Amino acid sequence: MKVVLEKNRSFAIITLVMVIFFSPLPAQYKVGYRIGLGIGFTKPDKFNDSLAEQEMSKIGSAWFPLNYDLSVNIYPSLRVGYKKLSTRLITYNRSSGDYILPIVYRGIMAESYFTFWKRFEANFGFSPMYGKAVFMNKKLTASDETLGVESSTTAEITNSAFGFYSWVGMRMYLLSFVSVEGSVGYMYSKFGDKWKAKKGSSNFSGGINMTKPFLRVAAVVGW
Repeated sequence: MKVVLEKNRSFAIITLVMVIFFSPLPAQYKVGYRIGLGIGFTKPDKFNDSLAEQEMSKIGSAWFPLNYDLSVNIYPSLRVGYKKLSTRLITYNRSSGDYILPIVYRGIMAESYFTFWKRFEANFGFSPMYGKAVFMNKKLTASDETLGVESSTTAEITNSAFGFYSWVGMRMYLLSFVSVEGSVGYMYSKFGDKWKAKKGSSNFSGGINMTKPFLRVAAVVGW
């Protein structure tokens, strides 16, 4: 029985590989949606110095944004679209007292590519982006002693920066509508020393340099 199961498993693996590599593929996606996870490395030294002055813990230098983009082919070897890098949903950059630092970049993208061996693609992309960093705490409590009630409130300061993201990647088409890819790139951006509150300027200062290498893996669905 064990021998039969092992043979069936081997047969299933071989069949899957043959389907992936030998089934015919249509032309490149006209429209593609990409979602993945990236890893970047920041330099928050000045920001951490300001946190230390407030007797708060430092944030880490690693940045793990989710990557979303929607692209459309406008030429046989060129696609353009919208790109977003965000740690809004999952934020690893945390300080003491429930303070977090989500960072979001948005921008347009252009990506050229060429295919080889039928199922593989090399691509080269560039995206000017606008970034927003928010140092915030959503778990603060405000109380009204007159009425004896409490309510939750949010404290936050913001910073913004322009930047550029460029990359070189490799894509593998698994099926006619699904592919996986990875890329190596570089982010050029820096948040300045000045932070803003909702009612104007903030006394808090300290820049974050985002100019570092950036890696990404993703899945792509297209039609």
